[in-house]
Amino acid sequence: MRGRGLATWARLGFLAAVVLLGALVVVRQREEVAAALERMSWLAVLASVPPAALAQLAAVRTYRTILSDLGAPLPVVAAGRLYFVSQLGKYLPGSVWAMVALVTMSREHRIPRKTSLAAGLLSMAFSIGTALCVAAVLLPLAAADTARHFWYVGLLIPVFVIGLHPRIVGAVIDGVLKLARRAPLPERLTYGGTLRATAWQTLSWLLFGLHAYALMVGIGAAAGVASLAVSIGGFALSYGIGPLFVIAPAGAGVRESGLVLTLGTVVGAPGALVVALISRVVLVIVDFAQAGLWSLVAGKSRRAVLPDHPAGMGATPAQETGPRETVL
Repeated sequence: MRGRGLATWARLGFLAAVVLLGALVVVRQREEVAAALERMSWLAVLASVPPAALAQLAAVRTYRTILSDLGAPLPVVAAGRLYFVSQLGKYLPGSVWAMVALVTMSREHRIPRKTSLAAGLLSMAFSIGTALCVAAVLLPLAAADTARHFWYVGLLIPVFVIGLHPRIVGAVIDGVLKLARRAPLPERLTYGGTLRATAWQTLSWLLFGLHAYALMVGIGAAAGVASLAVSIGGFALSYGIGPLFVIAPAGAGVRESGLVLTLGTVVGAPGALVVALISRVVLVIVDFAQAGLWSLVAGKSRRAVLPDHPAGMGATPAQETGPRETVL
């Protein structure tokens, strides 16, 4: 009971910290955001919200696909709550907190620590790898000058393509576990799972690009293929490299700089900065809304499964998550 109480307080402390720092991200930039909103169409801001939310859902499917391949499938609601709440840790300085939260919360669903950690790291690897590939394909089509500034990013693409091969992934994970004197994972990433994870994550970047495109048009960019290509490629590149800078909370500063360099080829640096600032605020709001919504749905699901146990108290992790399902 004491351990459960400490875990509860730890989760509450984590949520309080990320809520505070997430609010600070908005408050510290309130003057810039206010000035930006005077130039930005509110309709464009509202139009950017649905693709951002859908992009996050596609990223959840990437995580569920990888987790299922590794032998720990989760229902949609449980996976959504686990993913979105843990992702709030990215607003803390250092990229490790989201991973720490993911591994810690996974224990509620009886997912082994090594499996949860492997799934989290692989999700990040798929995110970065597909982002670089999307940027490498689209940016040269409409922003060749900008692409030249990031020529070295293309060198990382073969590394991710080879590194995410199922055999390579399995060998690396087993080797690390062997060094740590731990048993290998019960399941390995499959070819089908790798293709599905890649497809879902690519879809996520395309949708995030539509989010940026709506803001680009709202600031005065001409609607068309060129603006769309720059929006998708620029957003994927800027946000894909964000996790590589572990000190910056949620890639703050790094991502905005990348967006200014890429989107600025279409709307100019000032316009790109407006898009970057408003996009940051929209994504912060959507992040917290998703975490709250999925937590609420998960809580109702637990109470529905256990009507005789208020708020699911006394339930086992297996009862709380419901029957496991296979990821399609």
